[in-house]
Amino acid sequence: MKITDIDTLMIASPGRKWTIVRVHTDEGITGLGEATYSLKEPVVCAAVDHMKQELIGHDPARIEYLWHHIYKRSSPSGIWRMAGPVWMSALAGIDIALWDIKGKVAGLPVYELLGGAFREAVDVYTHWGGATPEAAAAMAKAKRDEGYFALKGGASWRDRAAQDWDTYLDDGHPEKTAAHFEAVREAVGPDVKLFIDCHGRFTVANSIRLARRLEHLDLFAYEDPVAPDDLTAYPKIRREISIPVMGSERLNTKSQFRRLLEMEGIDIAQPDLMYSGGITEARKIAAMADTFHVPISFHNTKGPVGILAAAHVMMSIPNAAPMEFVTGIDWRDEVIDEPLQVVEGRVVVPDRPGLGVELDMEGVEKHRWRAGDPH
Repeated sequence: MKITDIDTLMIASPGRKWTIVRVHTDEGITGLGEATYSLKEPVVCAAVDHMKQELIGHDPARIEYLWHHIYKRSSPSGIWRMAGPVWMSALAGIDIALWDIKGKVAGLPVYELLGGAFREAVDVYTHWGGATPEAAAAMAKAKRDEGYFALKGGASWRDRAAQDWDTYLDDGHPEKTAAHFEAVREAVGPDVKLFIDCHGRFTVANSIRLARRLEHLDLFAYEDPVAPDDLTAYPKIRREISIPVMGSERLNTKSQFRRLLEMEGIDIAQPDLMYSGGITEARKIAAMADTFHVPISFHNTKGPVGILAAAHVMMSIPNAAPMEFVTGIDWRDEVIDEPLQVVEGRVVVPDRPGLGVELDMEGVEKHRWRAGDPH
């Protein structure tokens, strides 16, 4: 079997545009991947188009070789490893599609190729929000009543436009944030896992101050309290607070996660399957985290192909914490041939070969986005 072509399709989802990658072969088997990256989709598609020149004619079964071939050799400068998340997302889309092909050829779901099912389904968390504590509590309770037993909200920001936030001034409004989380905790009860996302917006001191104001609420995870530009900031915070620290979706390689783990900077590792190079790299990050007794919780704000790719990895590893899952896109299942199954806060991973899903091209065309279309 040989790779004959690689192309991309973009779906007009709110915010990030789902970037679907298709790897075609001379035996008629097509693999699906996803390369969605925040608001840079045309650039990612261009990167995929460049990468494919290195892959046409190769055997798609040689996943590890092809991953390293692209990562080390296929950029104009001869190496892509310093190029960042745009390029890693493009590589991830191709990598996931190669695993989909391998599963289809073997007649097995991808999680079987990764060591088999460690669990029956994948725990997920979804999100709540609200302008007031009462609105936040009502939304969180509604999500709990839908079956979700893990929920995430964000820290409060200063009253400025999003593009004007200032790391040195923003402190998460500790009293305002606490009021929201106190209302949510009261509404959902003590057994629901609560996450808070700081989006890497605060200084070390302000992160510690905010966390201490929330410690009485028994939060499950304190996500990205600082930006990961300086990884030494994470252990400074972790040593001072009791809420488990989670990070970071913004890291792109296993080497970066190794450094953060060795620094004892996190209690929960949170790679993004797209930004960190796909299944091949993510399963190594998971194995490395396991040696530090640290669970994995994938950042996952993607389309159904990306959701399932991450879920296959989570199905097969021992150190899984609830994975992110975005609700509220009512037409998501229109672009695939079988709807995603979420039962009582868990994604049920299909046992069909590969990722277990194919595109519904009628739905794809209905929701397709092209460069130049309005956002």
